[in-house]
Formats: sequence, C-alpha cells, structure tokens
Amino acid sequence: MGVPVISTEPMTVEEFYAFTDTRPDNEKWELIGGEPILNASPSPIHQWIVKNLVIALGNREREFSASWLILPGLGVRVSPTDRPEPDVLIIPRGASSQDPLERDISEIIVAFEILSPSTIERDLRWKRTAYTRLPSLTHYVVIAQDAVDVVVFARDAGFAEQRFRSLDDTIELPALGISLPLAEIYRETGLQ
Repeated sequence: MGVPVISTEPMTVEEFYAFTDTRPDNEKWELIGGEPILNASPSPIHQWIVKNLVIALGNREREFSASWLILPGLGVRVSPTDRPEPDVLIIPRGASSQDPLERDISEIIVAFEILSPSTIERDLRWKRTAYTRLPSLTHYVVIAQDAVDVVVFARDAGFAEQRFRSLDDTIELPALGISLPLAEIYRETGLQ
C-alpha cells in the first residue's frame, strides 16, 4: 500500500468542495486560510435569531421590491483558499448564478454572523477582515446570542465598530434602503 502523498499546500475552494461532497449533509464546513473547519451545531437561540433575520429582511425585500435578495447559509468566496459561510447574507438581485450547482458567491452587500462560543474569535477578527476586503460589502453585522448586543461594521464609517445594546436601538442599512430594529432581531428569544 505504501505511504500516500499528502499535500501540504493550503486547500483550494475546489478541493474543499471535493472534500465536503464526501461529508454528511448535516455538517457545516468553512474553508479558512486553506484549512477546512467544521462548525459546531448551532444552538436553538442561534437558529431563532437566524429565523428572525430571514423573516424581517424577507418582508422588507418583498415590501420594497428590493434590488437585493436575502439568503441564509451560502458560502462567500473571498479568495482561492477562503470560503466562509455567514449565517445570513444580502446579495444584489441578479448576482446569484442561474447555475443550480453554484455553491458560493463573491458579491455580497451585507453579511450577518450570529456569534457562537466556538467562533467568536474567527467571526470578530478573521471574517471581519475577509468580508471587508470585498468591494461590494457595505456592512458586516455581528449579533450576540447570549445578550442584546449587536456590532455593525459599515464601509461608510471606515468599518469602525458601532455597538447597539438596547431593544429600542435600530440598525440603519442605507445600501438596502431599510432599518432593522434590534427588537425584531431578538423577537421571542427571551433576551431583554
């Protein structure tokens, strides 16, 4: 049998897809720095916040016949060896490929991440840097799941941290022509 040849080069997105095609569907993988990273299963409150975002943003998308689309769980190709997957993202209408086999996108307007204990460092540092390098990105929104605490990094503010900690606060997303109250993000989560 011998010793197999193992590549020491960073994994490419194409190699990542070949790898994830062999994994069970219930596993969520990201490619970070050429390394495949398996994410822990999300908590119920994490998924509740995702649901709230999808409903709130989806309603606005339809109400305003928006020039953008909301999608959960789609990978973002930020380089040949990096493919993170935000919890929810906003893309320009028409940016998604008509190819049903397309697995990721590189033109995004807003990325939303709900912090998990195992991903805090990666979400606040690595993903922030990766997403803000994309010329189309206007906002990166990071949402806590253990407290009412949302951090927004906006291009028009030089991606400086803007923090919101009250259910009465509202996030302005001018690139989308909408605002998003924290009360909608945290609806029925039990967080005060």
